Amino acid sequence: MRSVNLRQFMPSVERGRELDVAMHAALEESLLHLSSSCESELPEITRALDSPMAILAKGGRIPPCGFGLYFELGQCLLEGKISGATKAAKALSVVSPRASGITFHRRGSSEASALDEVLDQRQGEEASGFSTISIPAFSEFCGLFQEGVGLLERGYPELHGEIIAILSDLLLAQSPEGATLDFDGASHYQFWGLLILNPKHHRTPLAVAEVLAHELGHSLLFGLTIEEPLVLNPDEELYPSPLRLDPRPMDGIYHATFVSARMALAMETLAESGVLTKVERDHAIAAATKDRENFHSGHATVMKHGHLSESGEEILENARQWIAGQ
Repeated sequence: MRSVNLRQFMPSVERGRELDVAMHAALEESLLHLSSSCESELPEITRALDSPMAILAKGGRIPPCGFGLYFELGQCLLEGKISGATKAAKALSVVSPRASGITFHRRGSSEASALDEVLDQRQGEEASGFSTISIPAFSEFCGLFQEGVGLLERGYPELHGEIIAILSDLLLAQSPEGATLDFDGASHYQFWGLLILNPKHHRTPLAVAEVLAHELGHSLLFGLTIEEPLVLNPDEELYPSPLRLDPRPMDGIYHATFVSARMALAMETLAESGVLTKVERDHAIAAATKDRENFHSGHATVMKHGHLSESGEEILENARQWIAGQ
C-alpha cells in the first residue's frame, strides 16, 4: 500500500523514493522480458543482461547511462539492428551500480565518456548542443551546486528530500561556441536520475535551487507516466508555450505549466523560510510572480486545446488548486 498520493502537488520525500523504486522495478521487468525474448536466438544478449538484472534483483540501482542503454537496446531490437543491440547489451553488462549521493560529470571528460556516448546515441543531433566546459568552471560550479542544495535543505527540507531521492547524476556542459540556441538545463525521460546544467546560467545558490525545482519537476512527471501518458494530443500539434519562444507539442506545454507552479512553490517557500538574505528574498518573490504568470498562460492553453489522461487531469488540477490557494 502506497504511503503517499503520487499525484499530489506538494513535494514528498516518500514520493521521490517510491517513484525511484517504481522506475527501477519497471526497468527490471522490461529487462527480464528482453532477456527471455532473446534467449533462443540471441543468447549473447541474454547473458549480457544477467549483470544489470542481478543488480536490480538485489535492490541495487542503475545509473542514468544504464537507462539510456536499455532504451538503445530496445529500439535496436525493434528495428532489427542486431549489432547495435548486442553493443548496447554488452555496454549495459559492465554498468556499475549507482553510487549513493550525486555523481558529478564534466561533458567531454574521460570519466563521463560512457554517459556521453549513450547521450549522443539517444539524442542524436540534440546532443551536439552540449559541449565541454573547463575543469576550473566545473570545480567552481560543483561547489556552488552544493550551496544551492544546502539552501533547499535548510529552507525547504521536503522538496530537498524529494529531489535528492530522484537525482543521482549531474552532467555539466555548455552550448558550443557560436551556437544559435543556448540551453540552461535539461532532463530526459530516457535517463532517469540525470540532470544536465549549463553553469553560466546559474550563478548563485538561489539560482541553483530554482533550476532544481524546475528540472526535477520534469523528472517527477517522467516518473508519473509509467502507466499512462499525461497528454493524449499528437506531437504534431503545436501551441504557444509559457517557457519557450517556439511553439511546442501539448506534452511540452503541460510540463512547462506544471514546473512553473513547482518553481513558484519553491521560491515562495524559500522566501518565507528565513534562510535568504533580503536581496535573495526579493529575487525569489519576483521569480515566483513570473512563475505564476507562466502557469496561468500555460494552463489556459492546456485547458483550451489539451486532451489529458485521468492522471494528467488530476496532477494539473492539484497544481491549479495550489496556485489558487485552495
